[in-house]
Amino acid sequence: MSNSRPASGILRCVLAMAGVVAFALMMSAQPAAASNLTATNSRSVILSIEPPDPAVSLSVIGGDVALRVRAEPGHEVIVLGYEMEPYLRIAADGRTSVNRRSPARALNETRTGTRTDSTADSTAAPEWEALDGSGEVVWHDHRIHSMTPADDGHAWAVALLVDGRRVDVNGELRVDPTPSPVPWLALIVGLVVFGVLLGRRRTRPTGSIAAIIGSLLALTMAVIVVLDTPAQLGRQPLPILLTGIAYLCSMVALMLTGRTRRIAVAASLALSAGFLITVAKNLVSTYVPMIGPTVAAQLLVSTAIATVIIGTALLIIGAGRPSAHADELHHRELRRCR
Repeated sequence: MSNSRPASGILRCVLAMAGVVAFALMMSAQPAAASNLTATNSRSVILSIEPPDPAVSLSVIGGDVALRVRAEPGHEVIVLGYEMEPYLRIAADGRTSVNRRSPARALNETRTGTRTDSTADSTAAPEWEALDGSGEVVWHDHRIHSMTPADDGHAWAVALLVDGRRVDVNGELRVDPTPSPVPWLALIVGLVVFGVLLGRRRTRPTGSIAAIIGSLLALTMAVIVVLDTPAQLGRQPLPILLTGIAYLCSMVALMLTGRTRRIAVAASLALSAGFLITVAKNLVSTYVPMIGPTVAAQLLVSTAIATVIIGTALLIIGAGRPSAHADELHHRELRRCR
């Protein structure tokens, strides 16, 4: 009788966590918008601006996701689309706008470039729609990334009109070799072994400390990813919400006991795991959408994954052990039988 209860406790823990992980994955999965920042081994670099013009500055966002053009006050910049039509405009006073008739507007909404607009016409007079007054435009451009799996890099060019004068931005897409995940996997395994051996010494471990650390690391990553995304590309608050709930559950667990504590810990670990699965690609990518060096982001992801695995292992170990109260009842039954 005493063996079946711990086994059922383990089963309930596993099923509950699997359900919450599935929910977190469903919620964290972002739509396949062209502007989503994600880990990648492709990166576009700007090689030259011809002729050079101090009135504009350019940069690549997200490895190969978007281009950013900023204009100095007092200068007008127009970005030309795929058919050399006016696409984006930065006015001399810093106000930005998009041409509603440009075919590039619809094409750039998805990474595959399959969306079209029946009203688009590259030969029609521009119909400018106001965006903001930031003095810069950020947009996804299919010229700077691979459109087919066979593309292992290519040269690209984007044309601008700066105060009416044409300026060509020349660049190159480079595809880097996939880094080996072995060092990070070794780190994760080492941390997990150490953490489980240390935590299982408790009479009935719950993994609550690991849940706190894991959810806090996941929340930190979610915040960094959002801050690293330019506002013009649309920031996704959902990862912060899910990891924030995970951290809240881990802190609430400290005020609970018994089964309710294990449920709160399981919910925290599962929500964190759902988010971490979506960023695990960082470990095999040369570009990751986080502020700071790539290796620092990969270290953060590895530590968070290891911590969540430790918490999950300790929670399952604890669920498989009878509580002190259950032990006492069992001993009483044995004494009565004698």
